[in-house]
Amino acid sequence: MILHKVLLVEDDETTRKQLAKFIQKDRFDVIQAENGRVGIELFRVEKPDIVLTDLKMPDMDGMEVINTVKRLSPDTDVILFTGFGETDTAVMALREGVLDYLKKPIDLDALSSSLGRARERVVARGDNFVQPVILLVDDEELPRKRLARVMAKENWMVIEAENGEDAVKTFGLAKIDIVITDITMPIMTGLQALHQMRKMSGDFEAIVFTGYGDEESAIQALRDGAINFIKKPVDIDQLILSVEKALEKLRLDRALKYRNRELELARQVIAQVTAEQELIINLHNSVVKQATDFAQRLLDAIPTSIFVMRRDFNIVYVNKSLMSIIGSRTDKLDASMIESMKKMGIKELTLQQLEETMNKLYDEPGSIETIKTGDFSSLTLTLITVVGDARESYVLVAIRGERSL
Repeated sequence: MILHKVLLVEDDETTRKQLAKFIQKDRFDVIQAENGRVGIELFRVEKPDIVLTDLKMPDMDGMEVINTVKRLSPDTDVILFTGFGETDTAVMALREGVLDYLKKPIDLDALSSSLGRARERVVARGDNFVQPVILLVDDEELPRKRLARVMAKENWMVIEAENGEDAVKTFGLAKIDIVITDITMPIMTGLQALHQMRKMSGDFEAIVFTGYGDEESAIQALRDGAINFIKKPVDIDQLILSVEKALEKLRLDRALKYRNRELELARQVIAQVTAEQELIINLHNSVVKQATDFAQRLLDAIPTSIFVMRRDFNIVYVNKSLMSIIGSRTDKLDASMIESMKKMGIKELTLQQLEETMNKLYDEPGSIETIKTGDFSSLTLTLITVVGDARESYVLVAIRGERSL
């Protein structure tokens, strides 16, 4: 099983050890550094896939670590820990190529999500495969071992537990993707075990085995979030199909969570929110080129698809994420571009909807409007004001399509 390597740079020993333990549970190989200088030395030797660093540290702070990491390895993803203000820190960190930032004290669910996004990107850059981990719980030893051998041939990592109590202990120590459990067992039933696991994490899918007379419990398991139930004796083909469906649902749920975080970051870092709640990009003559270059790098670095247009639907900017999908530059938002956006899963969108929404934005500067275009897709629009030789207003559009799921 491939373990992606994480370098954790944190000067507080207690925090560092607690975070390292959690990251290891999330199936990463963790290298610990007590300060920035040690971190850079380890980075050169170990060549980790992901770097997590605190911002405020003595001797060498987090931004120096980020700058050095990005100079040595531009593709390495960095997650920043900060106790400072959200927007300013996020903009500064994003400019240096940071993937995400988390405020202290660290929310472990948020950390797991950030690590998941980083791992997704690492896998996309290479051909390494993240092996799913399945917890198989059954008090009957021979059937359990037979099923474990069959599932191992599917390139799934299988961990066995002989009762619900052991399963809960194992779940607390390891990152589990799919739990497959018998319902009727001594010591602790399958349903009781699943309830305990859900209290620890909701980031897994469950399948239950049912015997004769267990139908009511199976229905209750489905109500509690199990994706399927399989009657004993177990049909192997049905089990493999159920696991494949559970893994696909888990992947979709995680992808949706990751895309929502990316959209949240995009909203925070695009520009500074003024007291009037307008988004303003300042391009005064003395800093026009620097500010323009930075704004473009910023928008191109955001994984969410973004474009900027005038009130007459003429497009002035398309970021790299969107360009890679639609395939060519377009100068106007028209029926042809809407058709191109269907590649992203934008299903139900009309020019009339856009015009009505844009009118609202110009009537109420500072507002954020969302056009729902499908079950999981939407356009988020807000007004930005660019100040240079003249003051001009544009509409910034962030797209969340179903394609990315």
